[in-house]
Amino acid sequence: MRFASTWGFSAAFRRDGLPKARRTFPEFGPYLDLVMESGYNAFFLNPLVIFRGGSVEAHIDCSLRSYTLPLEPPYPGKVSVYYAQVPEELEGGELLLSDARGQELGRIKPVTNMLVQFDGELMHRVTPFESSGEAVLERSRISLVCEHYRLEPSLLLRVPDFHLETSRQFGEFFDKALETEGIGNEA
Repeated sequence: MRFASTWGFSAAFRRDGLPKARRTFPEFGPYLDLVMESGYNAFFLNPLVIFRGGSVEAHIDCSLRSYTLPLEPPYPGKVSVYYAQVPEELEGGELLLSDARGQELGRIKPVTNMLVQFDGELMHRVTPFESSGEAVLERSRISLVCEHYRLEPSLLLRVPDFHLETSRQFGEFFDKALETEGIGNEA
């Protein structure tokens, strides 16, 4: 599996949709303030939870492809990864960066509150990790990933101003997260 033992959702947006992204996710504001640079006009934001034993196979980000088909968008100019939560007893879970030939260029051991930014054309993966205890949310590796694109006007028109998506119904995703946290669903 490409994203084994992971949860997540995504938001694709253009620069003019940034205010809507901020209203939808006000808690992401400090992160967005830190990573947003002029010159980029489209973004793909992906909060990602990797549970114990989980991993992400080697890939190059190009998440806006579904909006621009049959035309191919360029790779992102940069990728920003913020580690919101990393278990202290983490074994593995490293971010490995490599070139197109598979030559390893860097190995990053994440720690909570670390920000890593890298060239969007780099191949990368996350090694499987183990931590003590059960595979629950509070012992998981949680990161916030943003792909930053410079799209030509014809491609930019194909990207929505703001679009939220998950592979499950968002309500189901949210209910499961609340259940895992032991909060319940009293609302």
